[in-house]
Amino acid sequence: MKGLMKIARGPGNMELRDVDVPSPDRNEVLIEVAAAGICGSDVHIKHDTAFYTPPVILGHEYSGKVVEVGNDVQDIQVGDLVVSPATAYCGRCYHCKTGHMNRCTASDKKILGVSLANGAFAKYLTAPEYIIHKVPEGVSLEEAALAEPTACVVHGVTEKINICPGDTIVVQGPGTMGLISVQVAKAMGAGKVIVTGVSSDRWRLDIAERMGADVTIDVQTESDADSIIRDLTKGLGADVVIEASGACIACTQALRFVKVAGHICLIGVRGQPATIDLDPIIVKELTMTGTWGTLPSSWVTTLKLMETKKLSLSSLITHRIPLSDWEHGFDLMESQQAIKVLFTEL
Repeated sequence: MKGLMKIARGPGNMELRDVDVPSPDRNEVLIEVAAAGICGSDVHIKHDTAFYTPPVILGHEYSGKVVEVGNDVQDIQVGDLVVSPATAYCGRCYHCKTGHMNRCTASDKKILGVSLANGAFAKYLTAPEYIIHKVPEGVSLEEAALAEPTACVVHGVTEKINICPGDTIVVQGPGTMGLISVQVAKAMGAGKVIVTGVSSDRWRLDIAERMGADVTIDVQTESDADSIIRDLTKGLGADVVIEASGACIACTQALRFVKVAGHICLIGVRGQPATIDLDPIIVKELTMTGTWGTLPSSWVTTLKLMETKKLSLSSLITHRIPLSDWEHGFDLMESQQAIKVLFTEL
């Protein structure tokens, strides 16, 4: 089979190579990949600006069908349609034992498509049974391939902060994570969702409106985004700000947009130090929460939301291309011409 590999450290160093079809260990399943999405972290790995251990087949946002199971596999069967998180946590370290499996510190931790485990940019991959989730009936495999980024949002928006019915939420950045945040916030009972972006995001802001955003704001052309948000909240500010852009300036804006005693949830990764005045956190008695990856519970909630049609993820898929055209797919993501690119012919 063909696999898209990061073959060595340094920018670039990616090749489509012939590799053997893997065999599942006793507790693993072999999955035939149906669809795999390009994540921002895959782009970072391409440019050598994120953690990874080469050589490794990239790709961790995927869905597929089980075609073989190991001898000790009990609950997953051949023919099951499945998804999984990227990380196979150890269950033994301090973080795992205190419920933070997403921050597992095992030196031999396997991360699909990143470290010590080949990922989904190939026809087949193996994964341990204990991280596998079955795709709910009525959910397409293309939609299911977006379960991983959705579970990341669910972890931040439903498990790290508390959205109350009727709350006003500001989502900064109409990329994949921001657009999913719009829908998850609505599903959790948000009364009003405001999405901010820059002028080049205009087409993404239009998508945000189609996905349920009540108001969109171009912070580069609107004279005073702060005033708009205050007017929409009777002078109070947003109950919650979800920072999904990864832009340094957005953190400063978030401190202005949020109400006294409000909450800021950081989802977007900046990738560089940010200069920020923290005094508003003290003066306004704010809480600011970071979020990283997923927990098993994040996946349970995500798949329930997908099964009950509370989320519309298929509209985020802007491009479907074969793995052989991977360079074009990465170009689309890097030039921000796409929301989500799926490899559907592997």
